[in-house]
Amino acid sequence: MSDLTHHNRYDFSPITKQPNFDWPGGKRLAVHIGVNVEWFSFDNEGGAVLAQAKPAPDVMNYTWRDYGNRVGIWRMFDLFDRLGVPVAGLLNDAVADHAPQIVERFMARGDEIVAHGRTNSEAPGQLPVDEERAMIEQARSRLHEATGTTPKGYLVPLI
Repeated sequence: MSDLTHHNRYDFSPITKQPNFDWPGGKRLAVHIGVNVEWFSFDNEGGAVLAQAKPAPDVMNYTWRDYGNRVGIWRMFDLFDRLGVPVAGLLNDAVADHAPQIVERFMARGDEIVAHGRTNSEAPGQLPVDEERAMIEQARSRLHEATGTTPKGYLVPLI
């Protein structure tokens, strides 16, 4: 027996030994599109970087993220509209404050809103449990205020 560690959450089961699964209506495939819409602080380090990180403010890495909110998301909305594809908007609550037009467009389309932290400049997983819990509640509360609906889902921002 190997001495490798194992998660012990489930047993190995090859797909060839699993029963067929059908979605309602006999459908065999389900597709979920989740669009992360994130807000970043301009003058502090943190967040994903496209190129080698520079000392704050990291203008190059900030602007590629900013471009997505100013230009990219709108092109994606047009594509989703043309194709008639619903999506889930995974939103930092800072988007509601700094780019409310994005929230409004998701709502006008009837898309689901999923809470995605306050901002992607923070690392919730590095906080004490009660502080992380407060951050989750703040994100859900702010998005409820902006949309009229409390998000049912939450995706933790990772930086």
